[in-house]
Amino acid sequence: MPDFSKEEMNLIFLYDPGSLSGVIYELRAMMGVLMPDEKALRDLTQGAIDKLNLLTKADYKRLCESWSPDLGLHFDLGIPSEMTVITDETED
Repeated sequence: MPDFSKEEMNLIFLYDPGSLSGVIYELRAMMGVLMPDEKALRDLTQGAIDKLNLLTKADYKRLCESWSPDLGLHFDLGIPSEMTVITDETED
């Protein structure tokens, strides 16, 4: 399996609709709206697509399962990990 850079993984994470063919499609669609001066993003995206094309569906599933929460895309929204149920009832 090819090694993906952190930047390539971020792209895959952002554009992944849940399948290998789907993420390739979405990345190609995104490339279609890039401006000429966005060469770095175009090159990064093409590199990710080239590597994705080397994967089988099983490889892609393993890649998705191996994603670390340390991709730099996770934000603390202040939501507790254990959500409490909110009801219309008030406590006395």
